[in-house]
Amino acid sequence: MEIECNWTRNDVRKYLVKKRRLPNIILFILGILFFLYVTFYGFLENAFDNKVLVICFFVYILVLAIFLFLITELYVAMKLRRNDKKTNKAYGTYQIKVDEKGITSQVNDNKVHYLWSDISRYRFSKKYFFLATYQDKLGLYFRKEVLKDQYENLLSYVKTRISRS
Repeated sequence: MEIECNWTRNDVRKYLVKKRRLPNIILFILGILFFLYVTFYGFLENAFDNKVLVICFFVYILVLAIFLFLITELYVAMKLRRNDKKTNKAYGTYQIKVDEKGITSQVNDNKVHYLWSDISRYRFSKKYFFLATYQDKLGLYFRKEVLKDQYENLLSYVKTRISRS
């Protein structure tokens, strides 16, 4: 079985931003709850003008949103830089070949080949699967959104091969 797919730096960027969405929502909600907790008694006892508290609330939300946006951008930039160093900028068209002996992934001049018997670490999910050996520190990572229609076929084939070895 042979599969070709494209993986660009922009794809990695989109993935990293999507990965930060849930933690950002949680931190945003916790930030709002923190503001409400701190200003609750001032609101009830009328120690402060309620209009000032409402204006401060909206300013706080704006500052919190900007802060989370900047933290996300910093996180994405650091991860992209780290990824570029570790993988020698492995972006482009991937050619994945799967046969009886093992699985091979090739991009540009880089070629990674794993025998089925050598695969010692693997993780299967609805959206991705990961294969690695103890000798290789990076491994192979296959995302459903990149492989599209061919993902299910590749996943089932890999599962049967790993279970046999």
